[in-house]
Amino acid sequence: QRRRARERQIVDMKGPLEEALNEAEISAEVEGRPKHLWSIHRKIESQGRPFEDIYDLMAMRITTDSLQDCYAALGVIHSRWTPIPERFHDYVATPKSNMYRSLHTTVLGPGGLRYEIQIRTEEMHRTAEYGIAAHWRYKEDGKSHSDEVDEALTWFRQVLEWQQDTAEPEEFMEFLRMDLFRGEIFVFTPDGDVKALPTGATPIDFAYSVHTEVGHNCAGAKVNGRIAPLSRELRNGDAVEILTNTKQKPTRDWLAFVKTSRARQSIRQWIRREEFESAHKLGKDLLDRELKKARLALPTDSNIQFDAASALGYPTLGHIYAALGRGDIGPTAVIKQFHSEHDPIEVAQRSPSALSRLAARLRISGRGVRIQGMDNLMVRYSSCCQPVPGDPVTGYVTRGRGVSIHRNDCPNVLALSRDPERRIEIEWAAEKGDRFFVKLFMRGSDRRGLLSDVAKAITSTGTDISHADMKTTQGGMTGEFVVEVRDLTHLEKVRRSISRVKGVIDVERREHLEDDDLGWA
Repeated sequence: QRRRARERQIVDMKGPLEEALNEAEISAEVEGRPKHLWSIHRKIESQGRPFEDIYDLMAMRITTDSLQDCYAALGVIHSRWTPIPERFHDYVATPKSNMYRSLHTTVLGPGGLRYEIQIRTEEMHRTAEYGIAAHWRYKEDGKSHSDEVDEALTWFRQVLEWQQDTAEPEEFMEFLRMDLFRGEIFVFTPDGDVKALPTGATPIDFAYSVHTEVGHNCAGAKVNGRIAPLSRELRNGDAVEILTNTKQKPTRDWLAFVKTSRARQSIRQWIRREEFESAHKLGKDLLDRELKKARLALPTDSNIQFDAASALGYPTLGHIYAALGRGDIGPTAVIKQFHSEHDPIEVAQRSPSALSRLAARLRISGRGVRIQGMDNLMVRYSSCCQPVPGDPVTGYVTRGRGVSIHRNDCPNVLALSRDPERRIEIEWAAEKGDRFFVKLFMRGSDRRGLLSDVAKAITSTGTDISHADMKTTQGGMTGEFVVEVRDLTHLEKVRRSISRVKGVIDVERREHLEDDDLGWA
């Protein structure tokens, strides 16, 4: 159809419309326009709909003096022209979340052509044309409508909250697009209230539309009286009841199917806060251990803490802890910033390592292993293979450094084959309370929060972490953890706990080859 022909069809409908409204004594202004071909093409492309499903080729708008006249005009139109049932929308009773209100209907007009008709008051039209700012600029009868302004402000405040709570501009624009450009469905609360949600919304979206805490604690849902999965897409007219549990918390899996910007933003905010708290705790523990090892203390002066944090590019000491916990920064750099008068490398060299402290404790107590036929010998636990009770081990008498304990499968044992007379038989005699250091190596996917989850998995077994280091690799992450275990059974329990963490590919025990504990001169 040429545009001029469609303009004539608008005139053919406008006259009878005005006549019908005048007969019903409804004061209204009638306007019409044919849709531009480019707009039709864009709608077909963006919505993937065939031309036959585009119902607003000819659009009419009726502006009335009052809300009552809107519904009266609708009755007149439906009594004279045949309406298409599925094309009726009452956005007056159930406004869109951006405050848009209007009655939409599509009828078969002259010649059997389809006409979309929008019916609204002057105030509704101003909101549709100028947005919620129209409520501040215009007043009717010299009085502002405070309820409508409050409703508009609620939506506007929500937009401002998204902007403040999202660090990335792209994420904010994603939320705004989700909320503004969407189809809508209407569902019912158990009390009979109506909730407007985007097409494809789920019970999780519904829960967050009720209250953020209801969303966070959403453990299940009933749709039309029946238990339904949280990922189920809701339909028009569904009655939804949310089942809550204070132990239930949001998961990343929810982000795969929620549709509303409010739900997505609330879930992401909770996850970020939870990950920050976990990383903060882990980072503080790591820094405290390193400071203790270096025989230093954290300055208590808040100004010194603030200056050091700023120099490292973080707003507060708490953010430094979180960065340490995530593996974004190492403890040496932090200690250097707080104690610039000390060389961290020099401090580390003069301070006893955890392994050295353990060996010293064993030398004094004589506990840990029993050497056949010998007493009061100095015992050293080799750092090259880090044996623990349960490992098959062998002892070697070193020159001036006592007995060095190695696992039988230690690579450095081969170097001792030339001097077999130094080999001695030993057996484990570790007592309750003894702890042994082991390094574990982990490979996993590049997932935010993985370090925090692994740390929680380790500590859940009652195990202390003396060192943690995570690195991003091509297509994933690797991590090294030095843990304190009682024996081989305890070590296997830790390894299994880590392997169950989502995103962990494998975990293995690693040799520690930084120090040569063989004692050859």
